[in-house]
Amino acid sequence: MRRRWFLGAALAGPLAAPLAARADAYPNKPIRVILPGPAGGLIDVGSRAVSDALQRELGQTWLIDPRPGGSGIVGAQMMLGAPPDGYTLYQTVSGHVALSYLMKTPFDVIADFQPIAMIGVSTAIVCAPPQSPASDIAGFVAHAKKNPGKLNYLNSGNGTSTHLVPEQLKLKFGIDVTSISYKGLPPGVQDLLANRLDLAVVSTSLVMSHVKAGRLKALAVIGPTRLDELPQVATMTEQGAGDAEVRSWLPLYGQRALPRAIVDRVNAAMAAALADRETQARLAGAYITAAPMTPEQVGAAMQKEHDRLGKLIQQLGIKADGAS
Repeated sequence: MRRRWFLGAALAGPLAAPLAARADAYPNKPIRVILPGPAGGLIDVGSRAVSDALQRELGQTWLIDPRPGGSGIVGAQMMLGAPPDGYTLYQTVSGHVALSYLMKTPFDVIADFQPIAMIGVSTAIVCAPPQSPASDIAGFVAHAKKNPGKLNYLNSGNGTSTHLVPEQLKLKFGIDVTSISYKGLPPGVQDLLANRLDLAVVSTSLVMSHVKAGRLKALAVIGPTRLDELPQVATMTEQGAGDAEVRSWLPLYGQRALPRAIVDRVNAAMAAALADRETQARLAGAYITAAPMTPEQVGAAMQKEHDRLGKLIQQLGIKADGAS
């Protein structure tokens, strides 16, 4: 028995040492960060806001790689299929943890993903085209009730706020509005500007300039307070629809087998990036509130969101295609 133990130890030593050495030397080449959304979308904007500071902290290029498609499944599988060495990570949105309630996924949205860090949480605006008779949530509800089944909304991903907020408004106010699916927010915003959509929940950074220019109407703010730039636009809570809010968090993940030393290294780099004044200004410009967290806090927050969104999706009876 002692002989077998010594033999096992002798074999384990050489195998474990290179892995530890790789973790200690991390990073020594560029880090690829896969996003499940398109260039110009919320995840992309948030990732680029922190990228310069992360590159300074880590001493390596932070390569942002947008891979939209399949409700996030395409990008997630690319990350999960890569070696767990810290050179392929996954920056996503909190809707990721709701995927398993909407469709059959080739992975476990919680168990297969190692929480690393959190960028923050985004505010959003409930928008309508300028031709809409609505100026607030009550106005849109009245418009929808006069036109049952004739209005539609932008759905950039099942289980995201763009999908769940309108569905909750439908349930709460008894209105009939159709989901129109898009691969990301930017193409949907173009249709909203062209008056081909009637409602959209959009990250503030993507539509603020359009709202200010009068190209879109802001009906409500999804967030704790009104925005300084739009003081006349009330929050969902102020309009009696706070229970329909779904906020977008931006967690960073790796493979479950990612060594703890690498997790801690990236987490420390993100914490330093979020404390950087230039990064804070970029995030504020994107209407994202920084939320530094430990890996354990990220995991707990996303588990809580998983449970909450699951109950919500089941309550609403939402299917994989976005229909309710």
